[in-house]
Amino acid sequence: MSAGEPATPGTSSLRAQQDLLLQLFPFHFTVGADGRIHALGSRWASMPGGVREGAAFDQTFSVVRPVGLAGHRDLTRRPEDVFVLRLRSSGGPSFRGQFLPSRGPDGEDWVHFVGGPWVTSLSALSEHGLELRDFPPHDPRGDMLLLMQVQESSLAEMRKLAANLQQRMEEQARLENQIRHIQKMELVGRLAGGMAHNFNNILMTISSYAELALMQAEGDAQARESLQEILAATEHATSITRGMLSMSRRHPVRMEDLDLGTELEELRRFTEPLLGRQAVLHLDVDPDARGVHSDSSCLKQILMNLVLNARDAMPAGGTIRIHASVQPPEEHLAGCEASRVCITVADTGTGMDEATKARVFEPFFTTKPSGKGVGLGLPTVYGLVQQVGGSIDLESRLGVGTTFRVVLPAARGTALPAASRTETANPGGHVLLVDDDPAVRKPMEQLLLRAGYQVTPASSAEAAIETLGGGARFDAIVTDIVMTGLSGVQLAGAIEARVGKVPTILMSGHNEDAGLKVESLPRHQRFLTKPFSSEHLLATLRELLSR
Repeated sequence: MSAGEPATPGTSSLRAQQDLLLQLFPFHFTVGADGRIHALGSRWASMPGGVREGAAFDQTFSVVRPVGLAGHRDLTRRPEDVFVLRLRSSGGPSFRGQFLPSRGPDGEDWVHFVGGPWVTSLSALSEHGLELRDFPPHDPRGDMLLLMQVQESSLAEMRKLAANLQQRMEEQARLENQIRHIQKMELVGRLAGGMAHNFNNILMTISSYAELALMQAEGDAQARESLQEILAATEHATSITRGMLSMSRRHPVRMEDLDLGTELEELRRFTEPLLGRQAVLHLDVDPDARGVHSDSSCLKQILMNLVLNARDAMPAGGTIRIHASVQPPEEHLAGCEASRVCITVADTGTGMDEATKARVFEPFFTTKPSGKGVGLGLPTVYGLVQQVGGSIDLESRLGVGTTFRVVLPAARGTALPAASRTETANPGGHVLLVDDDPAVRKPMEQLLLRAGYQVTPASSAEAAIETLGGGARFDAIVTDIVMTGLSGVQLAGAIEARVGKVPTILMSGHNEDAGLKVESLPRHQRFLTKPFSSEHLLATLRELLSR
């Protein structure tokens, strides 16, 4: 009887078959359809371990090999495999053999164990009380048995082991890549953090003086156009610094309801000078999609990077379309019940192949020629979108163009248009301005004076505290955080200890310089990341003073 052909004899034939198996294999047993052991071989009686007639196979034996068997029902499905069994209740020898399928007297599935003890050393013979006659004349595959047997695995097991090994190697490679990516982002974050404060102070000086000059250049169209180019370039340089910070989640965000139409118009003002004459920008906002809940700086940076990326994808010119609409409920992310706004940025450029699409958000990956890009634009976008609770994907076809799809939370209330905010008259008041860098402090003082505020400048926190000794009272404080001596946070605390809470704007090129937690600031304090526009500064002052 071969291992692959189940027998269907009558009762007498079954008995004769079992008698033959018992003679050839002293450790033979049969497992019935109910999982019970029957027809035990003669040697089981002298073998410690509790193997008895009618015992459950699954409670008597553990299957060492092949791996992954669910129970006795799997025995009939592996007629070609060599099994290694171990008694659960004793430290006796293992047993090696096959299970041959057969039919019981009522046609039910039976399996017969044909094999014997499996030893790997001569000492095991005496240790377990074994004799030469306990071993079958040949193993289930027809090979002559030796006392010193070598452990082996079936071909199926080898394939399974190889597949598992390959899977583990791939998983290890994936984890190693993730670790390298995290380390790379941590390095980028540290480098960016180290340079951010000084670099952003320089940008703050450039943008502040450019805004002052723009205010003074009424009637001079050519000068105003040049100054707007400077401001646009400053904004782009700012996006690079903040992009490096955002990839390591080091850039602080302040979530608020924003008017998307107004934000996009401000974006147009900054980006159109950078697009040139061949690229045309179109804006289209559905009336019910005007409100988004985001960080204004992050939103502008996300869209500016996508617009500039679209421009670079159209070397011969083309059209960039930004469209905002309410996302249909059936397209919401799983578990997200809040309303969402979808912003698409589409170009008519060269498009991308599948290999490029797969790596487009990977830091330092770029298809641009050397010197034209460092591969931080789209990774910056991805990091910022994640920070403001959104998602991003893209569609692209070679020769047709690319569409980026950014989904953001909708406004939670009624978003106040930025235009109406900026048109509100400044309430005036006495402002204490503190910054140890005169290149930042002087133009900011002039901007506040032009806006109608009385300004007392100070070059350090200690100098600012001295002004209180002379009886000065201030309606608001605008202070840098990182300064020689006391920090801006310490200054605010010292002033509050003397005169109580004072509306305070804390500013820095990098909030982690002082370990500041923006989300935990009290209601009378705000944080601004340098560089910021005079409009942003004045709007924040108005908000604090109106409370």
